[in-house]
Amino acid sequence: MKYTGHSSRLSSIPYMIGTLFIFTVTFSIAAVVGGDYISHREWAAELSWRNLPYFMQNYAAYPLWHFITKAIYRVFRFNLCDSAAIATALFNCFAYWSLLWVWDYFVKRPLSPWGKAFWGACLMIVGPLYLPAFNPDYLLGQGSGNAWHNPTNIAVKGFTILCFALIVQLLDSRKSIREERKTYILLSILLFCSALAKPSFLQGMIPGLGLYFIIRLIRSRKDFLKYCSIAGTFIPAAGLLLFQLTFSFFTDTAIHSKGGIGIEFGRCLKLFTPNLFISFLLAFAFPLFVLALDFRNLIKKTAVQAAICYELCAWAESAFLYEVGERERHGNWIWGSYLSMFIVWMLFAFEYFDLISDNTCSKAKRAIGLYGGGILFFLHIALGLIYCLNLMGIF
Repeated sequence: MKYTGHSSRLSSIPYMIGTLFIFTVTFSIAAVVGGDYISHREWAAELSWRNLPYFMQNYAAYPLWHFITKAIYRVFRFNLCDSAAIATALFNCFAYWSLLWVWDYFVKRPLSPWGKAFWGACLMIVGPLYLPAFNPDYLLGQGSGNAWHNPTNIAVKGFTILCFALIVQLLDSRKSIREERKTYILLSILLFCSALAKPSFLQGMIPGLGLYFIIRLIRSRKDFLKYCSIAGTFIPAAGLLLFQLTFSFFTDTAIHSKGGIGIEFGRCLKLFTPNLFISFLLAFAFPLFVLALDFRNLIKKTAVQAAICYELCAWAESAFLYEVGERERHGNWIWGSYLSMFIVWMLFAFEYFDLISDNTCSKAKRAIGLYGGGILFFLHIALGLIYCLNLMGIF
């Protein structure tokens, strides 16, 4: 018994170190980066339970991050900037814990605690490949699953990971709907929480999952009731999303400021990159490599199919939609694609670890995967880390 307890405590050490690393990096960036943090933390200072309806109609209809920031500000008496940075760091740690929690569900050959903690931390900082001659801005245009400039998008990342994992679990489950009712309830709660953090996940996942259902139903209708049940878990969150979109685009204030939603391919993205296709390749070089290496096997997996549908719809929104008026250059439809990008990265990293440890694969495929994928993965990690250090003012 003593040995088991000691072993358990030792196994938690790498996760604690990884958590400390993610907290430190996030806090260091959030405390100095400015940008969207300035307006969001000012809004948080004005938030209270009493003025919540007014706040959601006039400032942000997704107040979860603002509540946490305000609680830290009031309880611990930190200054507003540090309170916002702490709240953002805690949410990013929650995303890291969520990643570790779903790891063993997706990976057939689990890594050691040290390996899982290390590679999980790496996934939290990876960025796109960078060609300065092609695009002088590291992030804009290429995009990243680890964008640091918006605190509420960081706040929703953990819910995105958990919701996606639960959706895949339900899609793969052979149990009846009644037997899985607790999972359906948990998913519905997490979906609603994601909308309270930011609607970015829902705006990509709802059409993405709809696309997946349509494709599957064309081939077979045997899981129709399951798909309806999963869709039902979105109803509370979708109601909140409708409220959020209404006050963002269709209120008198939005109409008087000539705001709204415009449709034109590349209108927003082309402001940041000379070539959308090349930027897409730079952002997804590693996942695309893994997919190409083992396409026949990977494309059969539910998680991969759902992730691809999710990414296609989220990216299409970022490519076709823009905000009319003074917020056109804000690129707010892009945030949803950043979340889907993280899911794709997470999933194909899991598949990569399975592939290079699969003894049934040919030696050639394992060698190509190990060295080719390893080089790409290292470049994404190195560039992401350099970008983090740059934002901190260190590099």
